[in-house]
Amino acid sequence: MKKLILCFVAVISMITTNAQNTTTGNTEEEVVTEKSAVLVVPFESKMYLSDIDRDLALKNEMNFQDIKAKFRAALDREIFIALKQYYKPLSFYAIDPKESVKELAYIYNSIGYKYEVVPEEVVVKKETAGKKFLKKFKKKKKEKKYIEAGVENGQIVSEVDNREKYMKTKLTNEKLLPNLNKKYRASYYVFINQLDIKRSADMRYVATEEQYKREIKVHYTIFDDTGKEVSSGAIKTRFPAGQNDIDKIIKIQFPLIAERIVSNLIGPDQAVVE
Repeated sequence: MKKLILCFVAVISMITTNAQNTTTGNTEEEVVTEKSAVLVVPFESKMYLSDIDRDLALKNEMNFQDIKAKFRAALDREIFIALKQYYKPLSFYAIDPKESVKELAYIYNSIGYKYEVVPEEVVVKKETAGKKFLKKFKKKKKEKKYIEAGVENGQIVSEVDNREKYMKTKLTNEKLLPNLNKKYRASYYVFINQLDIKRSADMRYVATEEQYKREIKVHYTIFDDTGKEVSSGAIKTRFPAGQNDIDKIIKIQFPLIAERIVSNLIGPDQAVVE
């Protein structure tokens, strides 16, 4: 009888221990939630515009093609890094080069581009309280900068539109995303549409920013796996006129741009660029 009681106590003890392990989260089996995949599509070679490549070529001893290729790969890499915290990033730079060229050719032949008005200028940088106030003040005083086409006072008026625009991706091949979904199983697709590097920034900015005579502008469009647009626009950063070190430009500017694009994908409440 004692043996029977001892066996019963041992069984109860084992059940109690297992129950405690389960309720306290100490079980050996853990539930792992796989992150959604995001495929990054780098910009086409023709969609690169730069006013400073001659200066960069002299400083870095690189030809124009190498400069463009380095910027293209670096921007893809920084977006990949920025995505890792929230998603499973996918890059064409991580697959066989021949396969990558083939896949990107198919994608580029399946999309088009169109200019859209930038909804709100986004310049990624740190701002003082004074600059924020000045920006709000200027925004209130801002007047309409365009005249729609039509007849005014009996005269034909042609359209004059000076609003800033960005290059947006259009999905012209309805089979593109279904085919990409089968192969990559991505939940989102980040298209980098164009990279611009201008020699001089907009002269509207205050005197304290006069040293920032150069501007990087990255045009992008994000779709979900159904083809619905999640976000699109242009992200800009500014850097000093004398900066021609391509590695320093990439190191300082590209992470800011990448973080902002990812922030616009996941929502402003979840990621904030300082």
